[in-house]
Amino acid sequence: MRRMLSCVLMMSLLLCSCKAGVGEMTPDTAALAVRDTYGNLAGWSSTVDVTAEVGDKVFDFTLDAQWRREGETVLAITAPELLAGITARTAQGETVLEYDGAGVSLGLLDGEGLTAVSALPWLMEQVDRGYMARCAWAGENQGLLQITFRDPEAEANAGTECRITFDRESLALTGAEVSVDGASVLTARFSNFTMEMKQDDTGDTA
Repeated sequence: MRRMLSCVLMMSLLLCSCKAGVGEMTPDTAALAVRDTYGNLAGWSSTVDVTAEVGDKVFDFTLDAQWRREGETVLAITAPELLAGITARTAQGETVLEYDGAGVSLGLLDGEGLTAVSALPWLMEQVDRGYMARCAWAGENQGLLQITFRDPEAEANAGTECRITFDRESLALTGAEVSVDGASVLTARFSNFTMEMKQDDTGDTA
């Protein structure tokens, strides 16, 4: 009886240790889960509050963002009134800006043609296939995952890089920051973020 009890206790300890091991996830493995999850998205929608610094000008605006992996991505500025009506539509690598009312040019963020409005599709390109230079837990109670993307041949704080933040549990986008040569040129805060998964062969959402 004593030997059987010892075996039961040993098996219980082994099961507990296995469960603890399965539940542990490093920032690197979480980053791979992000890439896998977003690779299986048909699209997402979100309200995005953006602050962009272009030269000596600072723009604060709100976007209604509808990102699609295939088809047309639509990014419409809803506030403030001065910028409202600027809409970017991207499809098959082409970006078209539409101006309604008092539209203004926001200028370039870097020397590669990146703008405040086209930055969101570029961020998704980084999530898809960008070089992950650093992955770390962040935020209160380490509830966020922050991934730094940059050119694999570039040093830190050299050229254009971005830090994208995801919710640790849901993997939803929560924020992003784009910097050029170490200086921040754009920050984005995501709210009301919803994902749409690709459909499988039966037509059900995956």
